[in-house]
Amino acid sequence: MLTDWLAGVITTLGPWFTAFFLLCIFSFTYKENPWFRFAEATYLGVATAYTIGFNLDWLLSQWKSVWSLTSTKIMLFSLALLVGMLWYFRFSKKYFWLYRIPLSIAVGTYIGLSLRTMVFAQFLHQIRATFIPLVAKTPMDTLNNILIVIMVLTVLLYFYFTLEHRGPLRYTSRIARYTMMAGFGAAYGDTVMTRMALLIGQARNLLSHPPSFASIAIVILATLLVSDYLRMRREPRGAK
Repeated sequence: MLTDWLAGVITTLGPWFTAFFLLCIFSFTYKENPWFRFAEATYLGVATAYTIGFNLDWLLSQWKSVWSLTSTKIMLFSLALLVGMLWYFRFSKKYFWLYRIPLSIAVGTYIGLSLRTMVFAQFLHQIRATFIPLVAKTPMDTLNNILIVIMVLTVLLYFYFTLEHRGPLRYTSRIARYTMMAGFGAAYGDTVMTRMALLIGQARNLLSHPPSFASIAIVILATLLVSDYLRMRREPRGAK
């Protein structure tokens, strides 16, 4: 009965909490204010608590299923926990050097794991993508492949600084600049579209609950306006 009652309460109040925190975050477009800081602190606290709980649950499951089976695994698990606890010496001035041990292990492990993916994703795959046939099945694909080859070669020549960009290199440098500007513009446009899609999704979520959206928006806007009015009354004339 209690769980059903709690589920009903959460289902009822869920849209109100969603609209409240979304409007608190959007209030930053007016200026930085206590509503935004409250939503930001709440988000960070909930995210931190969820991460800690998820990691503790994962450690407990690993201990029960794998690391508690043999004495060797118990010793290795205890050693890993000991190294992990050294992270908390970050808050000690006297034993701060102990914090560098897990930090160096984490940085080295991350670099070792990411090195393989970076070589393939940012080096080998990029080279392989440029080895394409100039004549494709359709005229449009053929034109696209020729443009790709021309743009790749001109961009590579653009960063060839041994010779001064005069004569034929002058024209290739101009094509390379246009190519890079088109690439940067496409990346910027993709980023803007992603942000706009996120904004549209959140706006549709707000508009699906008009009563809660309108009432919470009026409360937040009214408090911001009253706060500004009281601050202007307290400040002496001529003060910035």
